[in-house]
Amino acid sequence: MRHTLILLRHAKSDWPDGVADHDRPLTARGRCDAPRTGAWLVEHGRVPDRAAVSTALRTQQTYELAAEAFPVSPEVLLRDDLYAASAGEMLEVIRQTPEGIGTLMIVSHNPGTQYLALALADDANPELVMKAHAGYPTNTLTVLEFDGAWAALDPAGASIVAVESPRG
Repeated sequence: MRHTLILLRHAKSDWPDGVADHDRPLTARGRCDAPRTGAWLVEHGRVPDRAAVSTALRTQQTYELAAEAFPVSPEVLLRDDLYAASAGEMLEVIRQTPEGIGTLMIVSHNPGTQYLALALADDANPELVMKAHAGYPTNTLTVLEFDGAWAALDPAGASIVAVESPRG
């Protein structure tokens, strides 16, 4: 079965005094950019069946604002193990996905999100791999596709088909 994986780094977040990292909200720019991600996903036929979202406030806000554009509401899993997760930890979350899920979206943090995108990428689209490597600012998404089971997804096992940073 063909699967699609969407990796999204949260939108621009604030650093308010006295607020723990986990509880940092989005900035005004982040609140403006996140809906553009949802619109991009809808426009390109990439609405997820399931979203696994870090429990951090900024990732939840990013997902909620993006999802407002979705014509249907995907299943949403809030995952503590995606907060500040490494690429390997994110891959373990992905491998737990049931086969009935065609498109999975992960909303998490850097550097893990960028490292995972690069680790999963095969050499089918070198220009997009270089784009993901060159920079991964807030509100960047990478769309990857692969054939096979979620549980069997390995490094270099997917093709990057898009790298975008929707901005206002």
